[in-house]
Amino acid sequence: MSGARRRGAGHSLAGFRRGAGQDEANAAAIPQGLLRAARKSGQLNLSGRELTEDEEVPLHIWRINLDTPEEAHQNLSFTGADRWWEQTDLNKLILSSNKLQCLSDDIKLLPALTVLDVHDNQLTSLPSAIGSLENLQKLNLSHNKLQEIPEELTQLKHLRSLLLQHNELYHLPNEFGQLVSLEELVSRS
Repeated sequence: MSGARRRGAGHSLAGFRRGAGQDEANAAAIPQGLLRAARKSGQLNLSGRELTEDEEVPLHIWRINLDTPEEAHQNLSFTGADRWWEQTDLNKLILSSNKLQCLSDDIKLLPALTVLDVHDNQLTSLPSAIGSLENLQKLNLSHNKLQEIPEELTQLKHLRSLLLQHNELYHLPNEFGQLVSLEELVSRS
């Protein structure tokens, strides 16, 4: 089946918030092996997966640290190599090179994130919940369509690198001086 035909299938509800059925369908698009590896390493790379406003980041990605993994229902052995109960909290999430227009407030469910890379998308806004990512050290928002940065971003006391180039920003929040750990700020086009 052609790529265009595959992408077109399932878009009959474009513009409507997806229900649980669509999230389960999207779950199939992200291989379980990739999620299993993310639980072990604390890193998940979903770049270039053609996630769009219709196919937003699936809820189970935001809940990766909270939900019991699929393998828990299959592997009850205490001697197996896949010890699902020893999972590592997600600390690096790469969602670059997709077509995302927004991020969910559910991002707050990933408090261990130290790196969030959403460059090369179509983001027009950020959720205020981004301010709850208290461990965030690197945030790449470059090559999007952001017109403003939420004031809550200035609550990120450990943020060392903030990349904002190639957006539609006219000003930064007045509270930007509160980012005392900031070492790298790139905001020019």
